[in-house]
This record gives sequence, structure tokens and C-alpha cells, in this order.
Amino acid sequence: MKKIVMAALLALLSLNMMATSDSRLREYARFLSDRMAYELDLTPMQYDDCYEINLDFLYATDRIMDDVVYGYIDAIDRYYDYLDYRNEDLRHVLDYGQYARFLNTEYFYRPIYTRSNSWYLRIYNVYSNRSFYYFDRPSGYLVYRGAHARRAYPNGYYSSRYSVDRRYRATVRIRDGRDYDMHRRTDFGANIRQRTEKPRANYYRNRDQRDRTSDPRYRNDRPANVNSPQINGRNQQRPSDNRPPANNQPRNNQPRNNQPQAKPQPPHSGGGGVVRQGHR
Repeated sequence: MKKIVMAALLALLSLNMMATSDSRLREYARFLSDRMAYELDLTPMQYDDCYEINLDFLYATDRIMDDVVYGYIDAIDRYYDYLDYRNEDLRHVLDYGQYARFLNTEYFYRPIYTRSNSWYLRIYNVYSNRSFYYFDRPSGYLVYRGAHARRAYPNGYYSSRYSVDRRYRATVRIRDGRDYDMHRRTDFGANIRQRTEKPRANYYRNRDQRDRTSDPRYRNDRPANVNSPQINGRNQQRPSDNRPPANNQPRNNQPRNNQPQAKPQPPHSGGGGVVRQGHR
């Protein structure tokens, strides 16, 4: 009996060690939402809602990412279901122009990829200063607990909070799209398996994932965004940080004269970019 109890406790401890901490998930969701607010010119309400949506997405995927890293096809399919829910909720929050830019920005639209035995957030390959934020914490940073997630609102909580007229009309889904296989290979590699197959090492290193800051297109003359001072009245002057250019026309305010940072290196284990180590 004691052996059974000890085995159960060890199994529970292992699960707790494998799960990403709540504080770390909130940190990742805030960093991703902060960069979305800066690049897409979000209002305070949009910023808070994007944080909730990103946090719900990370909470949902955190439970399955070991299996995704391992290449189980059912877990990968489930991941893209969660991603489609997240992107659909964001379609309700963002206006047409913002969502069009969102779709054309891979590190926002498909934020996670794998390399070897780990999974990462693409946003950390673009912004090397992981301790810098453009804005204060979202209003629900510490208190939001998933009350607006899809499990509570199957049709989406955010669909009634914004005007339909300003919304991107087309529904964009990765899971059912014609480019699904291409996105899956780019995000998670070609080495996939059913659960009944014998395990084999996944050495795919995702060669398509390059540090974006080495690309000359990602220059440092991007104008500051329009709505940013509205978010709690903060950050009229911001420290230097690498960031990519807009996909639309330049804005009418003055360009930023940031100095470029050194090319970011792939995150090491335990760093801000590594979210999970997958072991089997």
C-alpha cells in the first residue's frame, strides 16, 4: 500500500514539475500582448482583452505541449484547434486593419514553434530584451483566471464587445485550411507519429526559423504608434528595443532613433524563450 501511495505522489510531483508555472505563463502572455499593443496600435480595452485571450491560449496548450514536441499527431491537431479559437477571439477584438497586420505577422498569428526537444515563443526571436515592456501590466494581469475562455463561452465571449462593422469579416482557420500541412511542418517539423507507433527521436531543427533581427527589413526607423500614450497614460519616451517594421503605410508621427541591438541568440533552457522541455 505504501508503495502505491509513494508511486502516486511521485507521479503527481512529476506532473507538477512538467507544467509551466502560473506566473511564467502570465509573463509570456503579457510579453506577447505588449508587443501586439505596440505594433498594432491597440487601445487599452483591446490590450486587456488580448492579454486574456493569449493567457487562455497558453493555459490550454500547456497541458499538451509535451505530446506536441514528441510529435503525436492528435496533440498537434488539438493545438491548432486551440490556436484557431484564440485567433477567432482576436478577430472579434481587432479592427480590420489590425487583424490584417496580425495575419501577416507570423510571430503573432502562429506564436509557438519547436526545435529539438523544446518549444518556444517566436516573439522572443524578434525582441531580445525580455525584461522591457512598452506598457504597464494589463488590468487583469494577476486576477484573470480564465472566466472568459471558450470552455465558458463556446461561441466566444468577445464577439459582443466590439462593433461588427469594424471587424475583419472572413473567418481564417489553420486547422481546416489548405496550408495546414505546411504550417504544421514549419511550426513542429515533419517527424510526426500516431500514439501506437514506436517512439523515435525527433531531430528536426526547424531550419526555417531564423532570427529575424538579422534581416535588413527589420530596421529601427519605425514610427511610434498612435494609441500607445492612451494606455494608462504611459511611456512617452521608451528605451531602445529591436522591433520589426509595419506591414502598412508609415504613420505620421516622428520616427524612433533606436540603436540596433545585438543579434539575439536562441534561448537556453530555463530562459524566457524556452517554455517547455519535452522528455519521453
